[in-house]
Amino acid sequence: MFQDLKQKLLSGQISFSEALPKALPQLRGKVSDEKLLWLASELQGYSNAIEFYQSNNHGLPPYRIVPGALYLMTPDGALNELKHPYARRTDYFLSAPVAWLEEFARQQGDTSVVEVPELTAFMSASGGGVVCQTQKVELRRIIANFRNEFIALLDQVEPAGS
Repeated sequence: MFQDLKQKLLSGQISFSEALPKALPQLRGKVSDEKLLWLASELQGYSNAIEFYQSNNHGLPPYRIVPGALYLMTPDGALNELKHPYARRTDYFLSAPVAWLEEFARQQGDTSVVEVPELTAFMSASGGGVVCQTQKVELRRIIANFRNEFIALLDQVEPAGS
């Protein structure tokens, strides 16, 4: 089952948003709870992502940290500068579900705007949402890192030829 899933992922026949719900129940009892939580977070988004901004020991996957800039996206799609201290950073954690990153990576242009919902509550009382503007190459890097780690996990559970 896992090798079939792996082949479909590698050939592009299936996306992570399709593969993860199939794999998660099958992996229960075969991998640690920590790995299951990681996969669930990739599927649904990282609900604890605010920890990245509040602690150096956040325990979040480093491959999801990207260089970029924060903006407030107004309901009409305009990007406005933010005055919050977090907006002065140069790196951000992208907490969005991996399916969103796959979708954003396919859009036109070299840059992408990714929602950062955990910061919206802190910074946008006036409406709209906080977004991180980053290069698309960063989204592709995150997707590739996750794909490699996910496939390695599948290989660990069910080696090729099993």
